[in-house]
Amino acid sequence: MNPDRLAELEEERRFLLESIRDLDREREAGDVDVDDFVALRDGYVARAAAVLREIEDGKSRLPARPTRPLWRRLVVPAITLLIAVMMGWAVASFAGERLPGQTISGGPEIDEVSATLSQARQLLRQGDLLGSIQRYDEVLVLEPDNVEAATYSSWVRAVVGQQSGDMAVLAEGLAGLEDAVAIDPTYADSICLLSVAKARFVVPPDLDGARAAGDACLALNPPAEMTGMIEAMLTEL
Repeated sequence: MNPDRLAELEEERRFLLESIRDLDREREAGDVDVDDFVALRDGYVARAAAVLREIEDGKSRLPARPTRPLWRRLVVPAITLLIAVMMGWAVASFAGERLPGQTISGGPEIDEVSATLSQARQLLRQGDLLGSIQRYDEVLVLEPDNVEAATYSSWVRAVVGQQSGDMAVLAEGLAGLEDAVAIDPTYADSICLLSVAKARFVVPPDLDGARAAGDACLALNPPAEMTGMIEAMLTEL
C-alpha cells in the first residue's frame, strides 16, 4: 500500500474513534436521541472496523525495513528494566480474576471484544507493542469504556513515546491513562501505571502527581510485586 494512503487511513481511524467518543458523550448528556445515536454509532463503528482492517492489510504489504524502529533500538537501562518488570506484571495480571470477556458496559459485542482482548494480550506477551495497541484500539471502537483496553493501549503508547523520545505520543499515553482512571477508579492497573509514568517517563518528573497516583494505587491493594515496586518508587521521590 502507498504510504500516503496508509497515513490517510490512520488519520481517518483517529477521526472515527474520536467521533465515537464524542457521540457517546453527547448521548450521555442527552443531546442526541436514541434513534439517531444508534444509527450514527453503528455507522461509525462499521466504518472504523473497515478502516482498521484496511490499515492492517496495508501494513502487511509494506516492504520489510532493514532496521528495527527507533523505539526498539533505544535502550535506557534503568527505564528499560522498569518497563520490563511492569510489562511482566501486566501480562501476569491477565491470568488473574479478570475474565477474558469482562467489560465495564457489557455491550452486545462481548464475543468480539473478548477475542480481540485475547489477541492484544498475546501480542503484548510477545513484545509486539504496536500490534497490541492496534488490537486494544479495536476493542475501544466496539466498547469505548473498556477499562483494560483503555489502560493498556495508553500504557504502551507511553512506553513507546518515552523510549523513542516522541513527547506527543508520551503525552497521548498519559492522557489516556488519566481517562482510564476516570472510567473505573477502582481498577488498580491504570492508577498504578499512571504513577510510574508520572514519576519515570515525564521530564521533569511530576512528583506530586506520581505520589498521589501511587498512594491511590496502594489503597487498591494491587499484587505484592506491584505493591513493593510502587512503595520503593515513592520512597525515592
